[in-house]
Amino acid sequence: MHIPYFNDVARLCLTRSQLFQVQKELADAQQKTEKSGDKSGSEDEMQDIDGVDEEEIERLQERLESAQSEQKKLFLVIFQRFIMVLTEHLGRCETSGKDFNTAWYRYSIERLQQIFLQHHSTVTKYLDTLENLLFTSDTDAHILQVFQQFCALRA
Repeated sequence: MHIPYFNDVARLCLTRSQLFQVQKELADAQQKTEKSGDKSGSEDEMQDIDGVDEEEIERLQERLESAQSEQKKLFLVIFQRFIMVLTEHLGRCETSGKDFNTAWYRYSIERLQQIFLQHHSTVTKYLDTLENLLFTSDTDAHILQVFQQFCALRA
């Protein structure tokens, strides 16, 4: 789990920075459009001065929506992998009669908690999706508890 986990988190960081960049570009373009609306002159003159038109804003909005969609998919993949790996571990331990609460298990649960807490503002946007697709009643109670604790922090 360490290599895919690292790769997913690295991709998450890149996606997050791209998302922030597109949000900033869109805000700047909208601000320029608002300022140009206050000026007098023809629409062509305003476009030449500010370099921003409706098509540019629309393009930036599409890029933002695409980046947000990619970010959501990435969070779903990361949480899905955590659930799969932890569920496999719990199943193997139950089958072999061994204690599941190993150092690896505690480390993995802590990493899952870290993802929730470190990205709380973003994860909060996707709580309904996470609850409906991943953290369902079919999810092992030990794993589900981490999600429920995170949700309880918001209350």
